[in-house]
Amino acid sequence: MLRRGRLLILLGLILALVTAGVAFSVLRGAGPAPEERVLTAKIVVAKQPIDERADVTLEALGTEEWPLESIPENALRNPEEAVGKVALVPIAEGQPVLSTMVMGKEEAKEAGGFASLGVPEGKVAFALPIEDRNSVAGAIQAGDFVDVLVTIKFTLLEEVPTEVLEEGEKEVKVGGEVLATQLTLQDVEVLRVGLWAPPPPTEEGEIPAPTQNYLTLLVNQQDALVLLYLREDPNVTIDFALRGVEDHTIVSTESVTLQYILTRFNVTTPAPPPTVGP
Repeated sequence: MLRRGRLLILLGLILALVTAGVAFSVLRGAGPAPEERVLTAKIVVAKQPIDERADVTLEALGTEEWPLESIPENALRNPEEAVGKVALVPIAEGQPVLSTMVMGKEEAKEAGGFASLGVPEGKVAFALPIEDRNSVAGAIQAGDFVDVLVTIKFTLLEEVPTEVLEEGEKEVKVGGEVLATQLTLQDVEVLRVGLWAPPPPTEEGEIPAPTQNYLTLLVNQQDALVLLYLREDPNVTIDFALRGVEDHTIVSTESVTLQYILTRFNVTTPAPPPTVGP
C-alpha cells in the first residue's frame, strides 16, 4: 500500500512538471506580436519656401521617405525633374513637390499668365496688330528678329498767292498728299506671334478664330513709346522685315519718298500733253 502511494506521488510530480513545461512554452509563444512593416518611398520635398514664378534650384529641394499610401499623386521622385523649371504656385517648406507645381520656362512663357518670364531685364513687351501683308506673309515666328518699317502720309499745304487776297488775309489750301518711308527700330526680338490667351468659347462650346493677330516685341521703354505713337497715328503704316537668323547688323538708311525713287532710278516724269488749239 505504501509502495503504491509513492508511485502515485511520483506520477503526480511528473505530470506537474510536464504541465508546467507546456504552459511555459505556450506563454513564451504568446509574447508581443512583431510590428507591421510600413512600405515607404522617397519623394521630392521643398527644403525651403519657393515663391510663385521663381526658378527651382537644387538647393531648394530634398528627398524624404513617405509611406506609399500617403504619397500624393504626381509627386516627383527625383529633384532633377524640377531643377531649372519655374514654380507655378508657392511651395511651402516641407511640402511635396508635384509635377503640376512646376513647368519648363518655355512652356510657362506660352501660358498667358507667365508671359513676363520671357521679358529680360531692361526690356518690356509691346504688341502691335499684324496682317499677312505686313508680317512677311505670316513667316515671322517667336524668337525671330525683325526691323520695323514705317510709312508716314503727309498732307502738303500751299499758301494762296497774296495778290489774290485782300490786305491782311492769308489763306492756305491743300496741295495733295505724299508718303515717306523709313527704317526705324532694328534687330527687335519677337516674343510671340498671336494672342496670349484664346478667345472665350461661344455658347455652343466652339472656340472662335481671333479677329486680329498680334506681334509682341521686346523693346526698351523709350522704343515702346515710339511704337505706341506710331500705332495710334492714323497717318502711319507699320510693316516688318524679317532678319536672317545670324544677322544682327545695325545699318543706316535713307528715307524713301517719291522724289528719292525718281532720282535714284532715273525715272523721267511724263510731260503734260500738248494743248490742241481750236
